[in-house]
Amino acid sequence: MSTYKDNNNHNNHNSNMNTIDQKKFLDECIFVVKEQSFYMKQALENGSLRDTLKYASNMLCELRTSHLSPKYYYELYMLIFNELQHLDNFISDKKKHKKKFIDIYESVQHAGNIIPRLYLLIIVGRNYIKNKDIKAKYILKDMTELCKGVQHPLRGLFLRYFLIQMCKDRIPDTGSEYEEAGGGDINDAFEFLLTNFYESLKLWSRMNDKVLKVPNMIQDDNTMNSKIKILKEKMDVKMLVGSILVRMSQLEGMTKQYYIENCLPKILLYLSNINDCLIQQYIFESIVQVFSDECHIYSLEILLNAILKMNTSIDFKSILITLLKRLRSFIEANNKCDLPKDIDIFNLFYDHLVVYVNRTLDTYTKVNYNDSINRSPNEDHHGYTHNDLSKGKAKDIINNNDNNNDDNNNNKDNDDNNNNNNNNNNNNNNNNNYNYNHNNNQDRYNISKGNVQNGHIKIENMNQTNNDLNNNNIINNMGHINTNDLNKNNTGKNCTIVNTDEFVNNVVKMLQVIYEFIFLCIRIYDDDIIISKLFGLPYTIVSNVNMNNDTICEEIISIIVLPFNYLGLSALNARNMQTLLNSITEKHKKKLSLDIIDAIIECKKKYITYEDVEKILKYISYIFHEKDKKNKNNDEDIFNLENNNSAYTCEKICKFFHIITNTKNIEEKYNICMLFYKYISNSTYLVHLLPTIIFTLLHVVTQITKLGQEDHFNQNDDKNNNMNTIDTIDSNNNNNDNNSNCNNDNSNIDSNHTMDNEKKEDFINSSDSYNIYPNDNDKQNLNNYLHNNQNNFILDEKKINQYNIYVKNIFKFIHTNLLTVASQMPILTFKLFLYSAIVVNNYNSFVQTHEFLTFDNLEAICYEFITQPLIIYEEDINISAQQFDCIVWIVGILCTHINLLDNENYNNIALKLTQHANKLLKKKDQCIGVLKCSHLYWENKKYRNSNKVIECLQKSIKNAEIAIQSNNDNIILFTYMLDKYLYYYEAQNIDVSEETLHYLIDICQDYYNKTNDDTNFKQEYKKVIKYVHDKQKNSNVFQKINIDTSILRS
Repeated sequence: MSTYKDNNNHNNHNSNMNTIDQKKFLDECIFVVKEQSFYMKQALENGSLRDTLKYASNMLCELRTSHLSPKYYYELYMLIFNELQHLDNFISDKKKHKKKFIDIYESVQHAGNIIPRLYLLIIVGRNYIKNKDIKAKYILKDMTELCKGVQHPLRGLFLRYFLIQMCKDRIPDTGSEYEEAGGGDINDAFEFLLTNFYESLKLWSRMNDKVLKVPNMIQDDNTMNSKIKILKEKMDVKMLVGSILVRMSQLEGMTKQYYIENCLPKILLYLSNINDCLIQQYIFESIVQVFSDECHIYSLEILLNAILKMNTSIDFKSILITLLKRLRSFIEANNKCDLPKDIDIFNLFYDHLVVYVNRTLDTYTKVNYNDSINRSPNEDHHGYTHNDLSKGKAKDIINNNDNNNDDNNNNKDNDDNNNNNNNNNNNNNNNNNYNYNHNNNQDRYNISKGNVQNGHIKIENMNQTNNDLNNNNIINNMGHINTNDLNKNNTGKNCTIVNTDEFVNNVVKMLQVIYEFIFLCIRIYDDDIIISKLFGLPYTIVSNVNMNNDTICEEIISIIVLPFNYLGLSALNARNMQTLLNSITEKHKKKLSLDIIDAIIECKKKYITYEDVEKILKYISYIFHEKDKKNKNNDEDIFNLENNNSAYTCEKICKFFHIITNTKNIEEKYNICMLFYKYISNSTYLVHLLPTIIFTLLHVVTQITKLGQEDHFNQNDDKNNNMNTIDTIDSNNNNNDNNSNCNNDNSNIDSNHTMDNEKKEDFINSSDSYNIYPNDNDKQNLNNYLHNNQNNFILDEKKINQYNIYVKNIFKFIHTNLLTVASQMPILTFKLFLYSAIVVNNYNSFVQTHEFLTFDNLEAICYEFITQPLIIYEEDINISAQQFDCIVWIVGILCTHINLLDNENYNNIALKLTQHANKLLKKKDQCIGVLKCSHLYWENKKYRNSNKVIECLQKSIKNAEIAIQSNNDNIILFTYMLDKYLYYYEAQNIDVSEETLHYLIDICQDYYNKTNDDTNFKQEYKKVIKYVHDKQKNSNVFQKINIDTSILRS
């Protein structure tokens, strides 16, 4: 077993040990540590400092091993670290050891082995600083220099980590007790951390020296596995280095100014000397994560320059995405109030991302997109400074932008000359120092090597040659790219780049960074010019890659959809947005359409215009017909929602439709409805979406109807314009309709219905001006009129006539389309016709208010909308339960909402309904159905006929008598009839006699006395008797009716 005595032999062994051997060796080391720590604690109890240091040194010798991987070495280190806390507590108490710290500090340096010597030195030095016998900065510097004696990468990293952990609260930070009396300042504290950080970087970078240098041609699996293992072990110790940056960020003296002028430049200088892409990437990620958001905002230009100047093998994606997310979170949390106005975040990121894009594309093609105008670092492509953009000059700039785009081709030669001049300027500036003051005019993209002095940094020996930065200008306006050069569908025929796996991976990374950049800008800027420029970068990528790749296409879709989440339909106005939409292949158009719809649904900005709706429908129209393309020969039940995946799509489209029609402008709502119908008219989704369109159009008619009740038109009252009856429809409509096709056989029910054919023909041919798609001139005139007179204007005759035309078109539209889908969804069509009849009936009041309106056949339309449900009832509704429900619905609507029909038409409908009720399958349903039909002749005074009421009641009695013969449970029907007779008797229907009432009471009373089982019947009968008894007490209505009140006491 290895002990502190023979640990020197560890380094002579082969370090390649498998996991089992390492675990075994770790157990041996742990045994030694526990043994020596036991002796050390005994020495501590005895107060023997000499023995304590001896056993502590023996324990620390176990950290000299080279056999353990970082994972197991860390486990051993933590065990020893915990044991050393006892030694630290002992040394810190001067009363126990009674020694001077200077003597202990010097004595531990005589230890035989360097690892135990330095660990003990750090513990003593930590307490030496606490005692304040000497200035903290001297001890910290001395310990830092002595730690250079350990150059083994793993052991050296853990030693530096131990030094930082033990002394992190002993450094002379601003405001600390160790800063007093010349113990040091923030510069000394930072220098201590920075020196250890740089030394740790150098140790860490040497951990890959063990990778065998074998030519690629003869590499075998073992060699590759060894490389992977060593690289994994290398990344296992990254926390040891990152912890130093964490402590730096926690310094009280680490102000924004100090970070910009001292901290970041020096870190970047030291990092540039480490030729390892993994280390550089991790340090950049750590910098972004540990330092404050405010520091990042004010040092953004420095950091972005350094990121793009480093090794080209670095994965910029994770670094930039983390930075972009941090800035976005900071801006959202502070509501943009803490964002400095003198820092143009957009142009800083945009310029550097262009370099990132060009660099990636240049790797695979010679095509590169450069700026056409020579400009200074603080100017955009039109010569405006970044401050100009933030000072409200966006409108002037975008106007100039349009003019410059028009003249772009004419200035091509001049642009080339400017590019050459600018390239020469860039090359001349390469050796200049970079000044991190944001007000200077030096080239922001050239960092040359040098020393860090007074906030200046010079870096020259970079890990890669950045030719694209030196030889090309950064583009700021993607509008200079000719859109005609882009293949509309971008299928790859004109692409100059082959989509290799490596290239696809890099493009995806670029797109993910661009996504976060666009997200950040949307949250910061409301300026149209900024939003318009956001999509130049993805446009450049789309124009150079094959969009048939699924991964690239999905990333582009994410970028396209993002602005719709926050800008709504106005996102379509961004430059290059429509080109990006056209670039999506047919395979992904359904996903694009659904994602855009979801984004618009979730967007809180709901400003809607007809023009925006017209644009977006062009791009999502694929979704309306994609099902037709896939299932041309596949007949499926469109209402079988369990096996039909179109239900989800229909739900999304319906929500989208409600949003685009959520406008207070009647003309726009009407036109959008008709435009939407144009796109779905030949789609299989029409059956699902038509009810949504019809309800919205009915709401338009209701809005117009209510205009007649006011002297002035106030569009802000839109929320109160909801139609009470239509709002009663709920999600159960679709569920009822799902069962409507269970039995679609031809019905044998008598279909002889009374219909006024002349009036029906008049209705169908009435609207000479029926035009589903009004011309643009009329629409524009109406919109202008509305916007100019929106607040409190009187409706003139021209506008009312225009509205009247809309209503005629809507009624014809509803009639035509409902007849088309009636066989597919009979129940829902039945209801829609009835609700439409209510709207027609109510619109009559608007027509009566304005005498100049011509709508002579309105009564015929109402009659048609009521008779069509009867035809649907006879031909398509075959289930008895549904037939009963339909009768109940139509009776309720006729009784309470319809008064437009003349007596003859109304009586024909009432008679037909009564006949249908009397032909229901079950006698019980017949009895109740005819009872309900009795209200048709009573509730509406215009059509009241007491004789017809009595006929219905008498027919119900006959049906009940037949029903009770087959089933005694139907006795409850007599309680229903008794209740109905009492209702009409109380309503003073002179044809209802006391004799019939007593007849019904006797039947019910006899059955009540005979049976003890039927609790439902007894409860209903008691309710009726109690009602009559209460009325007899309070009025003279039922004084002539004899009842047995004894049952009320039982």
